[in-house]
Amino acid sequence: MLMTPKGGTKRQQISSASTRIRESDAVTATELATQGPLAGIKVVDVSSAVAGPWVSSWLAELGAEVIFVEKVGVPDVMRMTGAISGDQSGCWVHMHRNKRGMDLNLRSESGRDILLKLVAEADVFVQNFRPGVAHRLQIDYPALSAINPDLVYLSVSGFGQDGPYADRPVYDPIIQALSGMTEAQNGTYVKAVVADKTTAMAGANAVLAALVARSNGAGGQHIELALLDAMLHWMWLEVFWNESLPESDPAPTYSEWYEPWDTADGQIAANWVNFEQYKGACQALGKPELADDSRFATRDARLQNADAQRSEFAAILKTMLTDDALSALEAADVPCARVVSRQEVFDDPQVLHNDIIVSEMHPTAGKIRTIRPPANFSKTPTALTRHSPGKGEHTNEILSQLGFNPSQIGELRKQNIVA
Repeated sequence: MLMTPKGGTKRQQISSASTRIRESDAVTATELATQGPLAGIKVVDVSSAVAGPWVSSWLAELGAEVIFVEKVGVPDVMRMTGAISGDQSGCWVHMHRNKRGMDLNLRSESGRDILLKLVAEADVFVQNFRPGVAHRLQIDYPALSAINPDLVYLSVSGFGQDGPYADRPVYDPIIQALSGMTEAQNGTYVKAVVADKTTAMAGANAVLAALVARSNGAGGQHIELALLDAMLHWMWLEVFWNESLPESDPAPTYSEWYEPWDTADGQIAANWVNFEQYKGACQALGKPELADDSRFATRDARLQNADAQRSEFAAILKTMLTDDALSALEAADVPCARVVSRQEVFDDPQVLHNDIIVSEMHPTAGKIRTIRPPANFSKTPTALTRHSPGKGEHTNEILSQLGFNPSQIGELRKQNIVA
């Protein structure tokens, strides 16, 4: 048992049996109320690493039934990324909870036939092969939509299905570099797989939109999504605000002033957008005269004179203890917070109040800490119903539900078609 629905003050324990493939596609009100808004939606995910699997993670957290397919004998790279316990990693236990896992050789005819059986009953298919690989494996959109016209098929790639970069290998830092993000961060990477996760959120959003379109009569469809495109879309709002109006005078960018403040004993975040907040900061930090300084009288002026403004406040804050600075700013209703370590997050009173962090025992990894789904649904609460699977943990179960008997499953294992 992993975790419970988020809804009200009580948590209802949900057994892992609640996520098994149902014989009927009908979804009852009770199922929706205990399994999430996507109860009854079936997803087959043959992707790897982050951008593809993170799509199905979002869907699984919302109640979809996800089968994650790994290669026979080859563990997904995320099984061995981060802290490791057995065949589970710190990344894996979070990314693949609420999923079942099976090992399948998609290069074999029998393996492909098994996949087709899964796809025939699925609503969503996710892959992130390099362009052309799905076609060679005979599992591209034309092949799968022929057996399931209502299938929503998501293809995730680095740069797109064609074009000058289409065949290049890619990881998150490559997209950060090519999208302008690295330059915007003053020549360093964002220390997180931001391109992969941004793409996955866009992918999950696109899948949900396609499912709504299907319910309105559009049928299934193919969605193509490139990491480069998703990253540019995500950044455009503020990183490219000057390029959005190429005939206007440029404004200072976030990279010029979007930094924490040093205090005498640590760091804080403090930000003022409107004049009342700016005036409050001036008074809180003992510089009321700065509120009347013409260099900072308007938001545009404060942006244009960001360096001068920062110098004024930085000099003050460096002399103040963190607690004193926060108390003064909070009293003036200025948005602010302490810069905390990852370990300190676990003791933060708001984090504890929100009950967002989950501690549980994994059957093979031991004690784990993960995050419950962030959205709270009033009628269809989400739930963490399954631990992340061991490699091939559910292969036999899934094959049995497809109609294979123990003898047939044993033969498939001997031939390395499944594991």
